[in-house]
Amino acid sequence: MRKSGLYIIVLLLIIISVSCDNEDGYNLDSDFRLGFSVDTLSFDTLFTGFGSTTKQFKVYNQSSSKVKLSRIFLYNENSPYRLNVNGIRNNSYLDIDIPANDSLFIFVEVDLEIADMDEARKLEDILVFEINEKLQGVILETYAQDVILYSSDIASSQNWTGKRPYLIEKSISVAKGSTLSIDEGAKIYFRKNAALYINGNLKLNGSYEKPIYFGSSRFEDLYKNVPGQWDGIYISESSVNCDLKHFTIENGINGISYSGSGESVNSLKLEYGIIKNFTQKGLSITNVDLVAHDILLANCGEECLNIEGESDVELYHSTIFNSWYYGIRTNSALTIANNETSNSKIGNSIVWGNSSNEISILNAQALKIENCLLRLSSSETTEYSSVFSDCIFNEDPLFTDVENFNFTLTSESPCINNGQSEYGNLYPSDLLGVSRISNTPDLGAYEFFE
Repeated sequence: MRKSGLYIIVLLLIIISVSCDNEDGYNLDSDFRLGFSVDTLSFDTLFTGFGSTTKQFKVYNQSSSKVKLSRIFLYNENSPYRLNVNGIRNNSYLDIDIPANDSLFIFVEVDLEIADMDEARKLEDILVFEINEKLQGVILETYAQDVILYSSDIASSQNWTGKRPYLIEKSISVAKGSTLSIDEGAKIYFRKNAALYINGNLKLNGSYEKPIYFGSSRFEDLYKNVPGQWDGIYISESSVNCDLKHFTIENGINGISYSGSGESVNSLKLEYGIIKNFTQKGLSITNVDLVAHDILLANCGEECLNIEGESDVELYHSTIFNSWYYGIRTNSALTIANNETSNSKIGNSIVWGNSSNEISILNAQALKIENCLLRLSSSETTEYSSVFSDCIFNEDPLFTDVENFNFTLTSESPCINNGQSEYGNLYPSDLLGVSRISNTPDLGAYEFFE
């Protein structure tokens, strides 16, 4: 009797095994499901007219038997997506095996045809897997954006709109005597090492709702806050008047570099701007008269702001911060090296960073720094005491989140209500459009609000 019972148990195990596996050892269980490393494979926004990046994901067989994928295919017959499985490029595949407890790589690309549309369009499809007469799928999605491509110099005045992004493939210049005007909401992207040279004039007409953007053409999250991805904006002495309002310039080698003639003909006006993440300098001026307010200058390998030569400077309600972590930094966040004939004034601003001296002053004559929070050693504070008026030294400004470039003030910040009302009344709205005239203004580009 005991042997008979044993035979029955063995027979039952064989029946169960055969029900899930055929003679070739495949898992034929109709309830079996593949595993996937992603439910949705999403590409970042991609420019049309160029090849896409290649993305990949894994298909898992988590059973103890091998499986056969009867078909792998794209649901849309006219799909923009292209596949690569086991080194073979195709849109559909038959009889693909995955060994027991193993996986299969799927590589996906996108064909990005130009559609002559201003708005980005969504490209969707489903990659379908058929196994044991059951279907499973992974969603594929991409935003495709048509762009206006520039690879040659601008010989006459132009106006760029905010309707469609601009892509600078290689360095271009704006001719002397010409003006490049850019409307609100415009986005200008640069390929690696590409730069914009201004020999004429540059006018940025951004707004709070639609600032103008300059940055890298790489949209992947990996490149979100990585400097050095493109070159920068260079303004020559033949440019006599540049006016930039409501803009962001980020992730290059040099932000804005302006070298004037020293004949008091070169001027630069900056309002409500962000310049951040540059391997060298954020804003550098030589022999240029600068008037700026509500500017954030942050995270540069050298100076965030460098002032040289015969440069008269007025800088109000701005935040300068440096904690460069991509290498060793020897420069202060702010260097003032203009000559004795220059008059410079900085008011209601913050200069802070992870260095003990974030201001380097080479000439203290005709320089005034009023109602500012500064990181400066006691010896420098004493040496240049005549320069400072009603300033706060070496107290942490208590920004909200510097790692994520949020330089608004927390409720305990010593910058709150320590500004000079004259400058607050002169510039009554901060970088976010918050009013600073209801109370005594705060220091920096951001007014504190609950």
